[in-house]
Amino acid sequence: MTESMSEYRRLFMFGFERSGTTLLSMMVGAHERIAVPLSTTGLWYRYADRVAEYRNLADEQSVARIVEDLLGEKRIQMWDVDLRAEDILPRVLLGSYASIVDAFHQLYAESKGKHAWASMDISTLYRMERANEWFPSARFLQIVRDGRDVALSHETYKYGIWSTSEVASRWANDISTSIRMGAMIGPARYKIIRYEDLVLEPEKTLRDICSYAGVEYDDGMLNYPRMVEKKVPPDRRFLWPELSEPPKRSKTFRWKRKMSETKRIVFESRAKRLLDELNYETFAIIPKSIRAQIYDFWCYLGEGGRIKRLRRRLRLTRH
Repeated sequence: MTESMSEYRRLFMFGFERSGTTLLSMMVGAHERIAVPLSTTGLWYRYADRVAEYRNLADEQSVARIVEDLLGEKRIQMWDVDLRAEDILPRVLLGSYASIVDAFHQLYAESKGKHAWASMDISTLYRMERANEWFPSARFLQIVRDGRDVALSHETYKYGIWSTSEVASRWANDISTSIRMGAMIGPARYKIIRYEDLVLEPEKTLRDICSYAGVEYDDGMLNYPRMVEKKVPPDRRFLWPELSEPPKRSKTFRWKRKMSETKRIVFESRAKRLLDELNYETFAIIPKSIRAQIYDFWCYLGEGGRIKRLRRRLRLTRH
């Protein structure tokens, strides 16, 4: 018998930026039993690193102060529910930061009439061990997307990584590291899904997710677009302009139509091993290309402000 969601209650979802994390959170959040607020984007981990500033939550005054500070954070204020300190504080245990995270999510879930909560936060990709310390019985769901499509998405994203080679290096390193961490947690509590499967076979993939989470499948998960207007603040919708529409098949494997061979060579030269591990199509043997070598060097110069520093050294700029 699968463990019921109400017994362990907590699901952490995450992925590399521009990998379909928002789509996944909207779909899972449309389930009748699982509440998923807007992403906190590293908020819980940042405050965990600062807990000493609140005397490690050793007294009620310190707990009240951190709760008030969290309530003042924009990421929490963007949640589609009003939270109050007087409702949160009775649920918090002295010295337990995890109970604060739990209290915020529990209240959000209860406001939606649901009995389980899930968190979507791309920062969990890098801090999975911390979330596992907080909630030893929590489950983890990672979404991956073909890295070449991730690179294309970053090119048009306001906050994106600017070069193909940098996306490839970060994508390969960060995901490989999270997979190793997931292997230590074990398959009962760590699962990977592919963005392409979520888009091309949404019902099948969502049924698989529900089975992993220990809940019955809910058809309402496919009707997530109805939630967008209420859940996503108007000033943030530009980040996901097509979120209120059903998934588009054209969003998958765009690199086959849109990515130049030069950029593909640069990407695969850094990330082919992981692409192969995740069963994505790759070159059997990466072609040699002078153009790709030149573009790769140009990407290298642009990373970390190297071009600006070089221009200053050559006195091509005043500052």
